[in-house]
Amino acid sequence: MRHFLILLLVLPLFISCGYRVQRTSDLPFSSIILKKVENHTSEPGLQDRFIEAFTEEALKHGIHTSGSEGPSLVVLIKEYRLSTVSIRNDLSAEYRIEIKADVKLSLPDGSIREFKGLASEFLETFAAAESIQAIQARKEVANYKALRDLSQRIIARILYSPG
Repeated sequence: MRHFLILLLVLPLFISCGYRVQRTSDLPFSSIILKKVENHTSEPGLQDRFIEAFTEEALKHGIHTSGSEGPSLVVLIKEYRLSTVSIRNDLSAEYRIEIKADVKLSLPDGSIREFKGLASEFLETFAAAESIQAIQARKEVANYKALRDLSQRIIARILYSPG
């Protein structure tokens, strides 16, 4: 009887937490077409890195990007900002990267959903190193993380926001 009472007290906590398991079969579609990814910034190669990050994140959610069926996605990377976060001895010691994109999702039924100015929900920062090469390498890693976070945000908006 005591175990039953404990179960009755604890069970609602797990049932009502607001989280639920999302099955691949419950998704509105199983593939998406990356129709166009354009980089409208002065930072070279963002479109290629975005395709790589988006494909990786989509696969984590059970969505393939190599199909010819399903909704199509157009992504315009509109803003890339590299700014100094902290300064030490008159030199930049830490940088922040911000990437914003406009996204257009064309659904098979002909409807279109647009998301303007999407950005990562998290600040992507990196510390300056001793050499220019080390700074560039850290910047590339931070760029990829920012693009991955942007991809996660896009996928969440596509899957979980109402029409």
